[in-house]
Amino acid sequence: MVQASDMPLAPAGMMTDCVDLRPFFTVGERLRWRDETCLYGTKARIELGSAMPVSTRLIPCGEAQMLARLAAQIAAFFSHQPEKGIRLALRTDATLIRAQTSLVHWLRTGEGDLNECLMGFIGRGEGLTPAGDDFLLGVSLILHNWRFAHAAAFNAALLPLLDRTTDISRAMLEQGCNHHYSAQLLALARGENETGPQAIARVADYGHSSGHDMLAGILTAAHALA
Repeated sequence: MVQASDMPLAPAGMMTDCVDLRPFFTVGERLRWRDETCLYGTKARIELGSAMPVSTRLIPCGEAQMLARLAAQIAAFFSHQPEKGIRLALRTDATLIRAQTSLVHWLRTGEGDLNECLMGFIGRGEGLTPAGDDFLLGVSLILHNWRFAHAAAFNAALLPLLDRTTDISRAMLEQGCNHHYSAQLLALARGENETGPQAIARVADYGHSSGHDMLAGILTAAHALA
């Protein structure tokens, strides 16, 4: 994934020094390698000679008290924010409400039909990364960073369902199942108390509602497991 300079680094992403990529690429365009040091598109060439590798791999570091604190910080943040994305949908969408209730029960007990529950979220919503997928990425972050035993079962149930959503969401969730997350989510997972509110705000700023949807998933899982 080629990214503009003002975007947070994503798993398998490549950040350029360009603020706006739209004049140089078309939607869905694939780039070609040349000599392992250049990527070519229809209008653009990306030189990789001075590129610096950065890891997006999550190093699990969650502790019990951190989880409860994170849930409280996100709840406090949401108390001052208008509801949008999946938080708004969870007010009225009966399918999503049932799916969330079932997910919380599964997170707490390991019981229930996880496959059916995930199908209520996957691909749900509009845009390149539907709100339901962003929500599930937030749940995935909690399960992996806090080393919950259910993480493997969550991955096993989620991966076969990814053909139900967009290409970008599929890649995002596959990376999450493999412990790779965006720079803002990694910062949030580190859980420093002093910088927690700032890290939450940076996640929330991502996309039209994607950041809020990820935080909603994080909050749901954190409340269920704290």
